[in-house]
Amino acid sequence: MSTPRSRLAALMISATLCMWTVTSVAHAGPAGTPSQRQSGSREHPDAAGLKNPVRPTPASIAAGQKLYEKQCVACHGATGKGDGKMAGEMNPKPADLSDASWKHGSSDGEIFTVIKDGAKDTGMRGFASKMTVEEIWNVVNYVRSLSKP
Repeated sequence: MSTPRSRLAALMISATLCMWTVTSVAHAGPAGTPSQRQSGSREHPDAAGLKNPVRPTPASIAAGQKLYEKQCVACHGATGKGDGKMAGEMNPKPADLSDASWKHGSSDGEIFTVIKDGAKDTGMRGFASKMTVEEIWNVVNYVRSLSKP
């Protein structure tokens, strides 16, 4: 026969497990689209909401191009097709930045976050220590210009 103390302990354990489950589900965020769930592509779910504070002026795009040529061209190639000198040695291959849809998201905020933080399980390392926030936004503006007709 259970005592009031053992029933209280069981109730507290049950309540704790329920709270843990609710908290875990809440922190997991939305399930995403079917393709996102399959590929696990959303490493930074809040990144899509980031707004680009740097207007894509010719000066910003030119500054982004200089940085791209210095930091990105070896993997992504001169035109962003993912065909740089290092691409053949990489698995997975670098992203084709000239198309409209990318595994890690194609909003300005998602592009910014991948450049800043890198992409897990790829050769894409983060550049937060090599570029300022404004420089990364300039690269975003340049990368955007690669996919325009």
